Amino acid sequence: MRKRSVKRVGATHDEDASHDGSAIVTQQLRKEFDDLVAVDDLDLTIGKGTLYGMIGPNGSGKTTTIKMLVGLLKPS
Repeated sequence: MRKRSVKRVGATHDEDASHDGSAIVTQQLRKEFDDLVAVDDLDLTIGKGTLYGMIGPNGSGKTTTIKMLVGLLKPS
């Protein structure tokens, strides 16, 4: 089995970034691809230990959002 190397872009990790118990916090997250706005003005706070699901139709920005949160895509 071959391992792939993934370069993280745009995401940073700071242990002290959230003092309120939040594991993920983003404000005004946006991603554009040419003339297409895939994610626009997303504010999201998810607490530590919280299970969160994203639902929506194809092309609604779910995968793009996750890729930005984990650092695989740089926000616009």
